[in-house]
Amino acid sequence: MPTFSLSGIALGLGSVLIAGTFLTSLVLTYEAPPGDCESPYQAGKASELVSIVEQADGKPGVSFPTPLKTTGRELSVVTEGEGAPAFIKGYVDFDVSVFLGEDLEYLTGSSFVPNSPIRRVIDPENTDVFSVVLQCATVGSQLVLTTTLQDIFGVIEEDEQLKNTSTVVAVIDVHQTYAQKATGANRLPQSGLPTVVTTTQGVHGLSFPNAPIPTELRVSVLKQGTGPAIQEGGFVTAHFTGAIWNTREIFVTSFEGGIPLSLTATDLNTSPTGDGVIPGVAQALIGQTVGSRVLVSVPPELGYAPGQAPFGIQDGSTLVYVFDILGVTQ
Repeated sequence: MPTFSLSGIALGLGSVLIAGTFLTSLVLTYEAPPGDCESPYQAGKASELVSIVEQADGKPGVSFPTPLKTTGRELSVVTEGEGAPAFIKGYVDFDVSVFLGEDLEYLTGSSFVPNSPIRRVIDPENTDVFSVVLQCATVGSQLVLTTTLQDIFGVIEEDEQLKNTSTVVAVIDVHQTYAQKATGANRLPQSGLPTVVTTTQGVHGLSFPNAPIPTELRVSVLKQGTGPAIQEGGFVTAHFTGAIWNTREIFVTSFEGGIPLSLTATDLNTSPTGDGVIPGVAQALIGQTVGSRVLVSVPPELGYAPGQAPFGIQDGSTLVYVFDILGVTQ
């Protein structure tokens, strides 16, 4: 039998180093956009036959009459969560286990390790099945998806047991959802700081003024969210862009990976675990609220220690960050 892997699962929330902290996924809260949300898929004869079996390792097992057959996507809600739904162009964190409909054999799945779920963008046009079927799934839900093997894994080399049309069962636990971008009310920008422009998808761009580079920490709230406030040591999920004021070059952005990333709102220089962000970013984020867009200008003394900056950042550089704060847990 071939080895199966979920498309992009290794990239779901791999560790990424920014501002001195490893960005890992966490269970977060966020400011949900208004409006109703309805899943594009419904339960069917196959998905309704699947029962969840608790296992000692904490991962879900399944029970269903074999062989289980389906010709298309069917989605049953085993447990209806009470959290915010996953809206189109927003994001969702989840774990999943996949079984063969022929004989209940486990094929593959995520780790189910706390704080290390898979993250996907919700996009009806995406080729990734989870980006499509998790539209409108609510936080705390457990779902059963029955579909074909090809639908989840792409075209495989068939053998006597496995066909591209073979039915598979995916058990999905939805942990958290996020808005696409900052949703707060607009506020007037501060003078002397870069101007932030965004695409319709929320991707940041920066226009630098012909003005002296500030020598002190400057924090400008461009959108004021109404969600929970970030506390010291809180875990923040955000889309962000980082640039070097001196050269006006972008050195890091979450938009390259297509999903927001997570960081710890604490000073890495004083953190007992070594997790955290540069001092200026920690000071700027603590107290900000979910749904906000925040522009930060960090002077060298509140940035990286000499010799510790990422490649391309010279010692003595002033750094500029834009954060769309999408979620936080304390």
